[in-house]
Amino acid sequence: MAGNRALCDVGDARERHGALGRTEGWMIVIVYTTRYRDGGARFAQAARTLAEQRRQQRPGLRVWCRAVESKACVRRVLAAASEITEFHFVGHGGLYGPMFGTTAWPEQFSPHEWRELDIPFASGAQAHFHACRSARWFAPFFARTFGVRTLGYHWYTAFSASADRFVPVPPWHPPTAALYVAGCPGRKSHGAGASVRKYLGRMPLETPVAFEPGEHDGSYDAVAADYDTVFDDIAVRRDELRWLQTHLPSGSPDVLDLGCGNGALLEKLAPSIHSGVGLDASSRMVELSRRRNAGSDTLRFETIDGPKLPLPDASLDVAVSLLSFRYLDWDPLMLELKRVLRPGGRLLVIDMVDKPAGLAEVPRLIADKLRVRAIEVRHPGYVRARAQMVRSPAWAKMLRFNPMRAFHEYDWYLGSRFPDGTLDVLNVGRRAQVIAFDTGPFCNAALHEMAYP
Repeated sequence: MAGNRALCDVGDARERHGALGRTEGWMIVIVYTTRYRDGGARFAQAARTLAEQRRQQRPGLRVWCRAVESKACVRRVLAAASEITEFHFVGHGGLYGPMFGTTAWPEQFSPHEWRELDIPFASGAQAHFHACRSARWFAPFFARTFGVRTLGYHWYTAFSASADRFVPVPPWHPPTAALYVAGCPGRKSHGAGASVRKYLGRMPLETPVAFEPGEHDGSYDAVAADYDTVFDDIAVRRDELRWLQTHLPSGSPDVLDLGCGNGALLEKLAPSIHSGVGLDASSRMVELSRRRNAGSDTLRFETIDGPKLPLPDASLDVAVSLLSFRYLDWDPLMLELKRVLRPGGRLLVIDMVDKPAGLAEVPRLIADKLRVRAIEVRHPGYVRARAQMVRSPAWAKMLRFNPMRAFHEYDWYLGSRFPDGTLDVLNVGRRAQVIAFDTGPFCNAALHEMAYP
């Protein structure tokens, strides 16, 4: 059901934030989800197992174990806690952190929302995220944001009856017995061979990956010059450009380019639009955009920091995000777009997503591969520049800290917020797809259920 408003238990009256204030003394906080996807009862059981372990290993500390089904639940738990020496999340996660709500109405703290949270960590505290792929982007981000050592898993997680190696959980596993959730190689990550080893009981569980607060993210500033050379002519993204041009409003619209990169897209669109504003978090990219479009009196480019748009109310007809939506603060940005778009305005999203091709998609995979290869033959300079860019250590670092989201994250999130929207698959690759989403009239978006710190 859209707009999950489940309450969360934050302890007895003595522990609640209010007239008595926060609790006192060091504590361990374990939160878990049960409703987002399948496995809810097992997540609860694994969280209870973890709580019992921590009580035995650190008998002098209080241990809270709480179900949190929404972002609001998390905030209430944190408001009642104090001096957290360990924080654990047990549940489903995407590349950009824990998931809450349900797949019909998914909730995820955006980077902006995490930065705004007040988490009362004690000196020397640690955070543990027992969720799929939490080490790929989120754990280093969390460590950097809150200044605490943060651990997560690189691979997908699995439920196990053993804490050391993967042991399948039988249907008759008692609800009071120990249960563990941890990263584990398997079919999704290492193919059928790993899956066989896993279910034969020969696959050890993944050791959590630890990140220290001093680790920095990969900025686009370091790759801006190479990126500008690769996408000097945005026509090399023929499929994306064709879809975009067919979905732009007729007439001469005012356009916002979110994550404008080197400004090549607005340069291409300039003859058919009234005005364009390009926004990007990379100051170097904005510098290159301004240089590229120095002779234009209808295009401007600005650097932004956070999900606030430096634009007047009802000033735009359409917002475009070409291969940048994965980096944006989705929920906060939606309210800003609702403010700056005129009645009937819309958002057009094109992005690359993590989705391995299935057997039924093999014919499409081959056809798309041949079509892309034909484009590359006509643009040999693009191919050479791209090869040079992807070999760069700066590019590898940027990709490490700016991963792709999964297909279902876009499908569930955009589908829940934009009931009039349409999703198209533009290109099928072996491990990834390029998708496009037209929200339809933004004024019909279901944004009223969002909550913020």
